Parts: sequence; C-alpha cells; structure tokens
Amino acid sequence: MNSKKNFPVIILFEPQLEENIGAVARAMLNFNFHNIRIIKKGWKPTKVSFKNSAKADEILKKAEVFKNLEDAINDLNYVFATSNRKRDLNTDIVDLKKGAKIINNYKNYKVGILFGPERSGLTNHAVSLCNKIIEIPLNKSFKSLNLAQSVLLVVYELFNLKFRKTSFTKVKKAKKEELFIFFSILEKNLQKNSFFKVKEKKEIMMRNIKTIFNKAELTEKEIKILLGITKNLAKEKKKS
Repeated sequence: MNSKKNFPVIILFEPQLEENIGAVARAMLNFNFHNIRIIKKGWKPTKVSFKNSAKADEILKKAEVFKNLEDAINDLNYVFATSNRKRDLNTDIVDLKKGAKIINNYKNYKVGILFGPERSGLTNHAVSLCNKIIEIPLNKSFKSLNLAQSVLLVVYELFNLKFRKTSFTKVKKAKKEELFIFFSILEKNLQKNSFFKVKEKKEIMMRNIKTIFNKAELTEKEIKILLGITKNLAKEKKKS
C-alpha cells in the first residue's frame, strides 16, 4: 500500500472509554496507520482522548463517525473481526500472523479491521458480517487484552510485513453495501415463501446465511448473478 488512503481501516465498535480511543490513535500513528472509524452515535474527541493519544491528534480529528456497523463498512470489500471468544458461527478463524498476511494480499482492496467494545466484545451479528475472524494468540489461562493493545498488535504485524508486493490478478470484489442489498432482498423473499417456519429462529438463521455468503468472498459479478436468481425465483413464485 503506497498511500495513507489505501491502508486498512481500523474500526472501533461502540468503544466505552475515551482513554482507550486515545491510546488506539497513538498505536496507529506509531505504525503509520491513519484511518479510523468509530461506531458511536455523536462521538467527538475529548480532552481525555487527546491526552491519551500522546499527540496523535490528527487521527482523532479525522476519525469518521457512524451510527451503526452496516453504514461503517458498506464501502469496504473485506472486513476482519478480532475476537478471542468461542462462537457458534462458521466464520473462518485465522491467527494474527496469518490474518496479517491475508490482509497484505488484499492491498488493492478496501479492508477494515473491526474491534469490539472493551467489556463484551463483538456480537455474533457483527461477526456474521465479516469475512474472517483474527484471533490473537494469548495465554490460555489469561486472555485479557486492552482495546489499544489489541489494535497495537494488529498494526504492528501489518507494519512489519511492509505491505510486500504480491502478484495477482485484481478482481472486482463486492462491497459490503452490495451484500447488504442482497441480504435484504433474500430475506424478504424467504419470508414471503414461509422459509422461516419457527419465528424465533429467524434471526439465527439469517445470521448463519450471512456468514455463508461472507465466507464466499463474492465478486461484483457473482452478487449480480445471485440477485438475478433471487428476483427471478420471486417472479416465478408469483406466476404460479
């Protein structure tokens, strides 16, 4: 990656402590990362966050603020969740070093790295919208990383890869926004066709469906094909 605008975006989902937000900015600038998105309605940097950024003010001042996760990632091609919790999802899990290498190979695409709230971490819904989970190897009997420490470890690994050149053919990968449109249409058609037999299980089923398609890392062309199939099946159902 040759310019600041192309570096992976660090995304903080509902961060709770201003001290941690400031420390994240400090960690980012140490390793030449400049793009941060914060999902927290009405958030603005404070004296506390500025103080803890240790003069990485430019990161905080230029932070993009969003109300929800979908809006924060809809222009990205790939999103990696960071988590050390066991989950009942089929999302692929990679360790930090492997995850950094994968991200390095995606240097021509828009990539986001998602970090959850300090106390609770990311929800299953949030993870289901991501392509992979990055797990940071830790002491099995003591897994307690501060938010800023987690960010530091990730950006350190990426910085030390120095975004090495890789030779591959660039394919137009679907943006998350295109996936969200597909999910919305698919869910409506499944609902109309009584796919969700048990109402209480609808949310879990949709979460699992989203996980399947996010794992597939679909291209723009593939998304268009899937949309065409979904819409055509809906028309056929009306005729019959």
